[in-house]
Amino acid sequence: MPDAIAQYVRLIFPAGVCLVLLGASAVYFGADIPAAKAIFSSVVIAVAGLAVAVNPVFRPMPVLWGVLAVLLGFGVHHVLMGWMDTAAPEFAALAAAGCFWLMGYGCARQSDAASALWRATLTVGSLIALWAFISFTFEPRTPANARLSGGFLSANTAATFFGIIALMGLTELLGQIRKSLGSRAPAFARRALPLALALVCVMISASCLVLTASRAGIAFAGLCAVALTGWQVLAWTRHGGVSQRSTGLGIAGFVAVLVIGGLVWTVSGELAGVRYESDLLENPRAELFAAYWDAVALAPLAGHGLGSFVFTNDLITTSQTIRSLGNTNAAHNVFLQWLLQAGWSGALAMWGVALLLIWQVWRGLKLRRRHRGYLRAVLCISAFVTLHGLTDFALEVPGVMWWWAWILGLGAGIAAAGHREQTRQARHGTARASSRTALASRAGFVAVAFVLAGLAGWQGQMRVSANLAGELGPEALAAVAERGTLPPSAYLRDAYAARAIAADIGDLDFAYRATLAAIDREPRLVTAWNRLVYLDLVRNGYLTGAGQEALAQSYYLTPYGSRDVARWRLQIAASAWGQLTSLNRSGVRLELSAQAIRDRRWLQQFAAQVPDGFREEVEAVLSRAN
Repeated sequence: MPDAIAQYVRLIFPAGVCLVLLGASAVYFGADIPAAKAIFSSVVIAVAGLAVAVNPVFRPMPVLWGVLAVLLGFGVHHVLMGWMDTAAPEFAALAAAGCFWLMGYGCARQSDAASALWRATLTVGSLIALWAFISFTFEPRTPANARLSGGFLSANTAATFFGIIALMGLTELLGQIRKSLGSRAPAFARRALPLALALVCVMISASCLVLTASRAGIAFAGLCAVALTGWQVLAWTRHGGVSQRSTGLGIAGFVAVLVIGGLVWTVSGELAGVRYESDLLENPRAELFAAYWDAVALAPLAGHGLGSFVFTNDLITTSQTIRSLGNTNAAHNVFLQWLLQAGWSGALAMWGVALLLIWQVWRGLKLRRRHRGYLRAVLCISAFVTLHGLTDFALEVPGVMWWWAWILGLGAGIAAAGHREQTRQARHGTARASSRTALASRAGFVAVAFVLAGLAGWQGQMRVSANLAGELGPEALAAVAERGTLPPSAYLRDAYAARAIAADIGDLDFAYRATLAAIDREPRLVTAWNRLVYLDLVRNGYLTGAGQEALAQSYYLTPYGSRDVARWRLQIAASAWGQLTSLNRSGVRLELSAQAIRDRRWLQQFAAQVPDGFREEVEAVLSRAN
């Protein structure tokens, strides 16, 4: 036992720190908020830089510099296009994923660390599952048929996460079954507790998976669980030959999967069963995929920019797709979403890197004599994540992407610790570790890591300030307005402008200046263009040419917009209908048609409150929609 404890203590840094960050990101909405993405990424990158600085086992490989060069190239492109304010948290999250992979790789290469790392990772994931299960079971839910989402903002994203943990737990359970069966009674007694703990981990995470009621998530996780079990059983048989013991192992493995699946479904499968019975043809994903595939052609080479999905979605929404596209914040297909954001060049680069990392794990099956079960599990987990990515966007969420990167890193590290690799390292390790090239690579990585960590932290701080700008008092905002320059963040500038037009401040001049400054850094901010319309109307009493152009730009960027945006624009249109250009009137009529479909009751009430000229337009739209 002391040796086992010492083994875990040696893994506190950086593995322990990584697991804390992974757990925190998962429970904090998957870190799927720009400020959280940037701040978490800053800490992760700094930890990776420190790990490389103090331990040569974490030295970056040449391929890592290649990936960094690709990210740098895309970053320059985003700066030139004026997209970096939106894309910065996304770049930080991708860099953090690479750092998680590097630290997982380095930790797993250390002597006899594979089992400890796997179990520690499983423990953290199972604790998150336990918390999610207890919260979902005992806290009141509204509506009553709500699905479990854990710390994430989406039940489907939670399904990917808990599916990963369930497959990790199944791997551990199968390993414990193999060690236990055929052993003498005292040995089995010693293994009873690990066997029970592995079973508990699988049951809890699988229950959470089923409670998400994600049809694709449950189906793909079940498929990968059966594949993993069959693969492990075949490997046991091939390794030891067909015997009574190997047959018993196979039967025990499949019975365990079936019993666990049956128990979990009996206890937690009611809501999922209802969703499976619903008509799959009602699922709007086919319409979504068709619209987004067509949108790829708008910018096929380099896409519309990382983090730009909402802008693109608003731009391509039509009156025919308003019901499906108007209420979504993701493409529900990670391949399509990357094509939209990064074009074919970025999507091929990203999936090329993913395939390279998976191939490194696959190669380890030929190199390793031990821990092959973990390598098979990493490959099955990767298959599950990829398959579920066809119908969901979990890999866009840092709290899931980072877990996959960490597990891929563990797999690559286990594979690299194979007998042939160890022999080669023993022969050349000392010379390589002391070489100037290796030292320069480590020093360069540390420098780059701390620079990137600082930039990501700076972006996170400005996003936090933007989130808190609405709480600024008149004196604090006046101090901001008196400065000669505004912060280099479109979102912070926009937040200052929004606060400046509040009734208790009413600094319209500063609001106008800050709004123009926000548009200068991110011209796709619809809220800023709408504010220009409002400021023009309030300051002049009517819409001037500048106000008309701002309204036209708002309708170009978001022909239909969210309900709040649509209601606001229609109220502006009602007050200035006689002044609007023919172009803006066309935009208003299209928006009225969309509102008649998705917000009819509000539109009927709105018609009773507007001047006669505009009321006729509203009533005509309502009559056509009957």
